[in-house]
Formats: sequence, structure tokens, C-alpha cells
Amino acid sequence: MLKALHVSKKSETAAGTVQILFVLLVVGGTIGITAFLKLTASSGPALSSAPEQIVVDVLVPATSTHTAARSLTGQVEARANVAISPQVTGRVVSLHPNLIPGGTIKAGEILFSVEPTDYEIALKRSRSEVAGATADLTQAKADASNFIKDWERVYPNRPAPALVAKEPQIKAIEARLAAAEAAVQQAQTNLARTRVTADNTIRIIESSIEVGQLLSPSGQYGSYYVADGLRIRASTRYSIIRDLGLRSGSNVEVIKSNQGGNNGSNDAYPANIISVGAALDDRTQLQPLIISVPAGHNLTPGTFVTVRVSGSENIGVFALPAAAMATRTSVWRVSGGKLEETTVSIIDITEDQVIVRSFDAKDGIVVSQVPTSFAQRPVKIRNVVSPSEGPTSNEGPASNEGSA
Repeated sequence: MLKALHVSKKSETAAGTVQILFVLLVVGGTIGITAFLKLTASSGPALSSAPEQIVVDVLVPATSTHTAARSLTGQVEARANVAISPQVTGRVVSLHPNLIPGGTIKAGEILFSVEPTDYEIALKRSRSEVAGATADLTQAKADASNFIKDWERVYPNRPAPALVAKEPQIKAIEARLAAAEAAVQQAQTNLARTRVTADNTIRIIESSIEVGQLLSPSGQYGSYYVADGLRIRASTRYSIIRDLGLRSGSNVEVIKSNQGGNNGSNDAYPANIISVGAALDDRTQLQPLIISVPAGHNLTPGTFVTVRVSGSENIGVFALPAAAMATRTSVWRVSGGKLEETTVSIIDITEDQVIVRSFDAKDGIVVSQVPTSFAQRPVKIRNVVSPSEGPTSNEGPASNEGSA
């Protein structure tokens, strides 16, 4: 037992010695590394207090011309859908073959006609009443003339009284004659209304008329629109109308998509603005533009088209990339090796460019990102970007604002 206890004490002493040596080794290594770092730092280059240069890319823009344009979505509409409704009651006896949905009926052609017999009889009756009243008036005037002669023989110096001259009877017959003549005119009108005629070339939207059907003036049996009465309605923001100077008579271009035809190409037609809406839409706050339908079109109500509107040409402008804008209204330019913030006058904004009025670009307009805190540091130009060739007409993105 005493021998085992002696061996245990020797083991503990050895472990403690190892731990002490390990701690001394770590402390000594730390001191040595620190001294080495100090020696290296004292022999290295000193830090400069001068601010570091900012490396930027610049653009030297070229002046160009630009016509601000926008593409709006419009919809073809008819000025009005006219109800097909007779003005007299009657049974249908004939129909135009094109009195069907989508049919075209030319001006002067008869859409349909109703049985005219009753109205022909009414006309004969009215004419007979005119003939009778005319005969009675002739007889009354002859009688009055005889009575006046008799009166003048008896009383040569006194005018014949109204009763002797049959004036009340004559006026009554004249009134009856006028009523009979009016009845003739009404009968003629009703007879003419038995044939419903197109005053203009029209296209049928719907029709529910068939031969033998009894029609009445209170019924509606379909609708049509005047072929030359189409227009296009597009809507946009008031600011666009103002900036482009759009007004009645302004020229526009109407583009119809030929999906599935002509290899997917589009048909473009010249047109003009008929009027600018007098009020904004309550829901969208957009202002409508009423546009004429181009001649030679193949458009029907409900068709969506693209309306390209443009303003006047601006000469001497810069077309800058969006990356050149430091803020919404300013850019950075390099002048004498330093940055300068310059306010610009924006004319138009397209999908990838900002069109501004030309100004002195000095050594170039910065197109790389520059933190505002680096504004006072010296600048080094790394790359001069070639200016993009300014387009004579830039079209803005298509707007989904317009609808009928």
C-alpha cells in the first residue's frame, strides 16, 4: 500500500510540470509574434492622409433630335347603336337578305316591310275627306257670292254682314279641309313607314325579325350601327396630353395587330384626334382621346388597337442612359478632376434613356455609381463610354390605360 501511494504522487508531479511548461510556451510565443509585428510595421510604408481617387466611367454625349411619343391602347366603338324598331304596326311581308348579324345594308335599301293594305285604305279615306271638304268649300263660297250680290242690290251703300257673306260657314269648312289634308299627309307618312329604309350604310349587330311576324312600334327587334360612324377611344394621363401638346386635329397613327395573318405583321393607318375629353374618368383619373377611324380600315366595334401619339420635334438634346442620373433631376459631371452635380431639364423618359436638354458636359457625365459621400474626392476617369446615337423618334412603352 505504501509503495502504490508513492507511485501516485510521482505521477501528479509530472503532470503539473507539463502544464506549466505548456503555459510558458504559449506566453512566450505570443510575445514573440507581437514583437515581430511591431518590427514589420515600423519598417513598412506610412499611411497617407490624402483622400483616395474615385475611379469613374463617363459619357461624352452628342446632341441629337428627339420626338417624344407614346403608345396608347384604344378601342373601336360606334357613336351609337341604333335600335331596329318599326314606327307602325304590321305583319312583316319581306326582309333584306343581309338583315342578319354582321350583314351590311347600303343606304336607300329596305331592311324590311310590313303589310301596307290598312295604310293604303287610310290614305284613300283621307283623300276622300279632302275631296268632300273641297267641294263643300266651293259650294259655300258660291252661295256667299250670290247672297252678297242680293244684299248690294237692296243696300248698295252698306257692306254685307258676316252672316250674309257666310263667313262662319266658310271658315268651318276651311278648317275641316285643313284637317283632311293633314290626315292625308299622316296617312302618306304611315304608308311610307311600312317600308323601313336605311338612311346610311349600316352593319347589323343583332336582328330578330322574320316574315309573318307581327311588329309594333313599342318593340325592339335588333340593332345596328352606321358604318361610317365608328371612332376610337383611348385614354391617358393629362400630363402626357399636356407635354405632347395633343389637341383636336393632332395627327396620330393607328396600329392594328394582324395576329395569325401576314406573318404576324401589323397594319398602320394615319388618323387624327377628333376631340380631347372634357373631363377625367372618375375611376381611373385618365382623360379620353376621341380619334377618327382611318380610311380603308377593316375595324369593327370592340377591336383593340394601338394608338401612337407624338409631340413636336426637339432639337439639340442629350439621350442619356438611366445610369447617368444621380437623382431624379440631376447628373454628376467631371470638371477639372472633380465631381459636380448638375441639374438637368428632362424632356422625355423612355424605357432605357432619359432625354434632357443639352448642357455643358465638361469632361464627361458619370455613368458609374458614385456614393454621395465621395463627392469631394478627386476623380480619375477610367473609361469614356461612346455616346449612343440619338434617335429622331423614341417611342415610350405601351400604356394599358386606354379603354373604351
